[in-house]
Amino acid sequence: METRYAFVARSLAEAIASGRHPVGSMLPNEFELADQFAVSRSTIRAAMRELEASGLVSRRKSAGTRVEASGLAHRSGGFVQTLGSVEAVQQFGVETERQVQNVADVVADDALALQLGCRPGRRWLRISSLRLVPDDQTRLPICWTDVYIDGAFSEVVRGRIAGHAGIFSTLVEEISGRRIREIRQEISATGVPRHVAAALRAEPDAHALEIRRQYLQSANTLVEASISIHPADRYRYTARLTRRNESG
Repeated sequence: METRYAFVARSLAEAIASGRHPVGSMLPNEFELADQFAVSRSTIRAAMRELEASGLVSRRKSAGTRVEASGLAHRSGGFVQTLGSVEAVQQFGVETERQVQNVADVVADDALALQLGCRPGRRWLRISSLRLVPDDQTRLPICWTDVYIDGAFSEVVRGRIAGHAGIFSTLVEEISGRRIREIRQEISATGVPRHVAAALRAEPDAHALEIRRQYLQSANTLVEASISIHPADRYRYTARLTRRNESG
């Protein structure tokens, strides 16, 4: 079940992405938001910390909360994504358009098991898709993504792919009744694989970023994994790093 602060954070992130709270504007104050969502001010503060960690807002004492980013932006240098939480990764699915290319049941051989971080012989549902930004006139895909979902959810997920706009981890949460607690991510330099180059409208072996993610419901419960290929000239990833509070 989604916690109250996570619901508030997700709702505000969606409002920011939709333009209801544009970049540069100020969000309503804590009292107004608490009244809007019928929650306590402490819940609002927790949600604000989540949005701040993901780089969507900045907060100053006595100055309020300012919207700093919409989550995904189109700039001259490509697309910029700021991710600081599970909710921020899930927001990516809200802001982009998915075009499913292929759906297949697969069994992990040694090579795939090494990529996904699972045991060989494990069954997965693989969903291969292109991701695009709806208002981009070029219609150049941001990435090619192979999503691998635990075979235990295969039948239900197959029947709901067409009607699900978000990323598939939110669908897994709905089906299983358990939240994704952790996403482990690895980013590396690679070349555009030849088998997806035409779909990406990119040159084979051109510079690209490969992003691998593992979605876990507990420390040892891997329910989903994904491998995304982003042509280097269309995508940039940013992160906001802060120093931990030091005592003494």
